[in-house]
Amino acid sequence: MRASLAALATVIIILLFVSMRSGAQSLQNIPLPSGASNSPVVAELFTSQSCSSCPPAEKLFAELAERPDLIVLEWHVDYWDRLIHGRAGAWKDPYSDAAYTARQRQYNRALRSTAGVYTPQAVINGRLETVGSRAREVERLLDAGAHATASLEVIESNETVSVQISAFETPLRQAADVYRLTLLPEQTTAIPRGENRGAILSSRNIVLAADRIGSYTGEATTLRLGTPESGESCAVIIQEKRGGQLGPILGATYC
Repeated sequence: MRASLAALATVIIILLFVSMRSGAQSLQNIPLPSGASNSPVVAELFTSQSCSSCPPAEKLFAELAERPDLIVLEWHVDYWDRLIHGRAGAWKDPYSDAAYTARQRQYNRALRSTAGVYTPQAVINGRLETVGSRAREVERLLDAGAHATASLEVIESNETVSVQISAFETPLRQAADVYRLTLLPEQTTAIPRGENRGAILSSRNIVLAADRIGSYTGEATTLRLGTPESGESCAVIIQEKRGGQLGPILGATYC
């Protein structure tokens, strides 16, 4: 009887272990379609000006933004805006948006099997995640995050701007979304209240808006972008959805 119970316990433990691994690592383990391999890796940072542990991550990502092989994005979440930090009070991040928190929650459901979120969080090509201030781990994931992608080329002609997307070598299982991201290239902010009171924060490529401009089926296509406003820049990303959640990023470029 004791032997049977021990055997049953062993089976349950093994099943739980397999379940945990298949949930948290689901995107990493799914084979990706084959395409070009020259598209930059996308490094996303979820951060907040109201988060005291975020400045080192923003400094790291500001350095990464200088690399030509990366597309670096800062998404400012809103759940720190309501934090009251003693006499320092609260500070509402002017670039925060509930939609960016929702994006982070989708990633965490897919990558960590939880709707729980934290900052600073780095997500690499929509496939891998880690604490955004861990420089060595981020660097390791940047290497591991490279995968088959579609190449993108921005074309300016007759006062119009468009992006040409190459074809994948194999069809996609379902169409991916193409987004145009409006970016604030650089911003320095003196924080008067909250956890970071007295700090001066420098940010790069803050996402101001994310607009879906079309879909990508794996066939070559061209989409119109529009020119950025003065003081702004933009980026284009192609991103799959899997199981209703955000999936791998299949291509990206600055525009």
